[in-house]
Amino acid sequence: MQREAGGIKFGRAVKPDAMPGKFSVDVVRMKDVRGPHHIHTKGEIGAILPLDGAPRFDGKSEGWYVYGPGSDHHPTVEGGDAYVLYLLPDGAIEFTGK
Repeated sequence: MQREAGGIKFGRAVKPDAMPGKFSVDVVRMKDVRGPHHIHTKGEIGAILPLDGAPRFDGKSEGWYVYGPGSDHHPTVEGGDAYVLYLLPDGAIEFTGK
């Protein structure tokens, strides 16, 4: 996680290509923070990995989640510190600035 902005540490561990099945693999560390609004243009598969406290990512506790194509949100962690690992088909994500 070589980057940091607004209290969020993040990085792309794997770029989208044939090796991971054309998914990018990103890791974000979030602690009691609301992230930038974005659209999952092709969907998102993710996992919430708690580090401290009882963090909830978008209201979800530890484990896997799926957002369908066209879904959008401000990624939010409340109640603690967590890694969020997410896979994006073809690395597709659109930050909106909202």
